[in-house]
Amino acid sequence: MEKKIVEKLNATTSLLGFGAMRLAIHDDGSIDYDTCREMIDKAIAGGINYFDTAYVYHAQKSEIFLGDELVSRYPRDSFYLATKLPTFRVAKAEEMDEMLGESLRRLKTDHIDFYLMHSLYGESWEKMKSFGVFDFIENAKKSGKIRRIGFSSHANPEEYQKIIDEYPGWEFTQIQVNYADWDMKPGIRECYEIAEKAGVPVIVMEPVRGGGLANPDAPAVKKISEMLKPGVTPASVALRWAAGLKAAFCVLSGMSAVAQVEENLKTFSPLAPLAADEQRAIDETIKVMKSYPTVPCTSCEYCLSGCPKEIPIDELFDRYNSYLYYKNTRQFLQFNPGEGSGPSDCIECGACKDVCPQHIDVPAELKRVEALRKECASGQ
Repeated sequence: MEKKIVEKLNATTSLLGFGAMRLAIHDDGSIDYDTCREMIDKAIAGGINYFDTAYVYHAQKSEIFLGDELVSRYPRDSFYLATKLPTFRVAKAEEMDEMLGESLRRLKTDHIDFYLMHSLYGESWEKMKSFGVFDFIENAKKSGKIRRIGFSSHANPEEYQKIIDEYPGWEFTQIQVNYADWDMKPGIRECYEIAEKAGVPVIVMEPVRGGGLANPDAPAVKKISEMLKPGVTPASVALRWAAGLKAAFCVLSGMSAVAQVEENLKTFSPLAPLAADEQRAIDETIKVMKSYPTVPCTSCEYCLSGCPKEIPIDELFDRYNSYLYYKNTRQFLQFNPGEGSGPSDCIECGACKDVCPQHIDVPAELKRVEALRKECASGQ
């Protein structure tokens, strides 16, 4: 890792970043402007100067909120804005410029400090290249509309390595990294190490696993909660673990309450390295998690191409495992595989079992997923 690059970014960007993906909302789903305005003010006062959003967040209202309550109220040179081009929505080349222009209008600014290709993986990367994404990037930078270019990704290591290798101009990358996934989810550690080796600075997303690692009542977090000293929260330990990664220059927190902003500012002001007893608590928590009756799926996707019902098997297993750890009912149920492609639609043909490197009895495990989905839905 070219440490000097990360140090240069750290000298200007706050290590704690404000993620505008999980803003406080009203019962009807609209953004709670009053609460979120107070969150912005506390974040700015506490030294946060990196604000991350995306074209699609909050039903395309997150950029508008930041334009109203951040850009319109604070000097433009006092903070950094990051937003994302929704590669999964781009259907033709000219839409890249159109979507960038729309983001600029919503954010009420003439430039984006950190612009990301949103959620790149193998197929989307090939599509973007066919649309001339390199020319788009270079032209947007020359015009001053974007200052730094990067990409976010949940790709597997092979795809991620290809994306890194095929464009030498990446100035940063945004990937999911947390202490649980580091040991439990195949590909997470590998992708981080690819970025570090390539000298591409990392923005950490999901450092507390969508809030799962912050919830002391979640099954997987009870162990660490019991081992930590009074006053030390599971969330603070998860954030400090992520901040300790040497390639990381910003750790995003998708805050949705004023209290969360205050707690996170306390964690980073000043940031203390993990103590030995805190690392032991993490290690013991991982041991507990590994004992759970999860599905040993590595998301290799070998099973997907042969499934006649096009069931998203790996995603269903990932959601199932996550629920066992964190009891995140909403996240478990909100994934909709589509009509005819749910776990109950499996016809038990066995095509998936024949190709699974982990020798998982996929049809039997899909029945477990379906049973739990029904149980959770009935309990809502």
